[in-house]
Amino acid sequence: MNRRDLVILLVLVALWLSWPMIYRRFIGPLVGESTAPAKPPVTAAEESREPPALGPEHSAEATGKAAGATAEAASEAAASEIVEKPLPEGRTATIENDFVSVSVSTRGGGIVAVVLKRYPSSLEPDSGPVVLDFSRVPALVYEGLPGASVTDEFAMAVSAGGRGVDLRRELPGGVVLKRRLRLGDDYLIQVRDVFINSGREESGIPACRWQLGAMPRIPAASGGRRYVYLGVDTLFPGGEPVRHWGRKLAGYFKRAARADASGKLPVTIRLCPRRNPIDWIAVKNKYFTQILTPSGGGDGWQLYARRETDPRESDPAYRPRMTQLAAVAAWVEFEACRVPAGESLQREARYYVGPKKYSELAVQGFHQVDIMEFGMWAPVGRILLKTLNFIHDHVWPHNYGLAIMLLTVIIRIIFWPVTHKSTESMRRMQEIQPLISEIREKYKDNTQKQQQELMAVYREHKVNPLGGCLPMLIQIPVFIALFVVLRSAIELRFASFLWIRDLSEPEGLLAGVLPIPLNILPVIMAVTMYWQQKLTPSGGDSQQQKMMAFMPLMMLVLFYNFASGLVLYWTTNQCLMIVQQLHMRRKRTAEPSASRGKRTRSERR
Repeated sequence: MNRRDLVILLVLVALWLSWPMIYRRFIGPLVGESTAPAKPPVTAAEESREPPALGPEHSAEATGKAAGATAEAASEAAASEIVEKPLPEGRTATIENDFVSVSVSTRGGGIVAVVLKRYPSSLEPDSGPVVLDFSRVPALVYEGLPGASVTDEFAMAVSAGGRGVDLRRELPGGVVLKRRLRLGDDYLIQVRDVFINSGREESGIPACRWQLGAMPRIPAASGGRRYVYLGVDTLFPGGEPVRHWGRKLAGYFKRAARADASGKLPVTIRLCPRRNPIDWIAVKNKYFTQILTPSGGGDGWQLYARRETDPRESDPAYRPRMTQLAAVAAWVEFEACRVPAGESLQREARYYVGPKKYSELAVQGFHQVDIMEFGMWAPVGRILLKTLNFIHDHVWPHNYGLAIMLLTVIIRIIFWPVTHKSTESMRRMQEIQPLISEIREKYKDNTQKQQQELMAVYREHKVNPLGGCLPMLIQIPVFIALFVVLRSAIELRFASFLWIRDLSEPEGLLAGVLPIPLNILPVIMAVTMYWQQKLTPSGGDSQQQKMMAFMPLMMLVLFYNFASGLVLYWTTNQCLMIVQQLHMRRKRTAEPSASRGKRTRSERR
């Protein structure tokens, strides 16, 4: 490796490691994601309204950590058992639009069910739409507010047009709580609570919490659990990125088990981090989410999780090792405040309940699109997702399998100069391989002289030893971004293609009949990869070639249970590489024999 190649390699590694910082500081603002998140818009009525009389400000400890609850703070969370119980039945009213139907209960004035009309619950034709059941842990119910808990009855009236609900409840101390829920044209609900003190004395509102509904786990269509997960995301003031807590919840269960004398995992766990201000909080499963954004933010947050249990746990000696989550919920906390006599206090929020779809979340702003967890390669992933949806919407027959294949063709065209240069470099390396072997054998006892002679041969033949791998590094971000997009894009949910019923899942053919479900596409991918390797010029030593011979088998094992959409991309990519190499081989065969027979001075030496 000469000095120039070493510099190029070091620059690429440095860019790879520093990309998160570069994206956060420079790329994010250019694509409309400011590092300091903007607050939700304030209406003219809000600007003219006198600020409510609030309680004491945040403690010095909390304000000193206003950038958000860190992992260390969450690790000190207190764990306690809580149980989801069937709630007393109350009257319900339904507000709906073309996208969603929301059931509001008089019990606590909360949301007990949400029907997502445009998303079927399963592959069966008569399965009906997805229903998010919050009946055991309703959304938007107060916890810790006397007189307005989940067991208290509200007076309720549906507004004209079926898009809104008004609720009313008298609280202790002469305060009346009026709640108004308004459903927009999509998945967003505007929430407004007004605490009215019509008495002659000042009244207090204790510290309380707004809760999000318990988010259930959506089973995979194939019956497996791959990429089926639950999560909780938060955004804190101060320009911090969105924090994702889903992967840490299992650790909290295990930490609670270590603290218990019996050593058993609790069934449910409630995490109460040190109080920190929060801009919004979200709970989600693989495809759907709830996001609660209080106007002006909240004063704290809490998490709740319930894990799946195993029948074997009835045996006192059994100790489960894995924690598969079954449901998650969250709370936004508000500090105690005072309402002067004859005045009111207003609390507003935006509540999104719907799909984790980029086009829907992007219009919400406020970094809420980051719950999709595209990671450091988010700009590339968003471009790929937009292109995929554009192809699907504008190319007949509007099939996502075809859209993935056409997207692969576009990517190959964009990277054609890179891959062509890489292939040519490997071909030239193969042509001079006998000469390289001769030099290595001749100077095997003199490493310095061997390197000098090899560099002289590379210069004479105009061969870059890194030419076969350096250009390929440029394509790694594209593959990673596409991997993240295709594994969780709701657009691929239940999208069929040929024999594949769901591009977001493995094929799962003959599941329940064979010990391991049959996935045909990964086998085709491995075969095409083996064929492509046979056509690719090999310039490495024999040991490297033997290692590469095992790559198709390794990729088969790795990709066997991947989403079919991703395997389809990789298989299409391999087929295009085969076509490219066959074309180059045919072109070389047509070259005049004289030009192929030329020998350089080093070869004639």
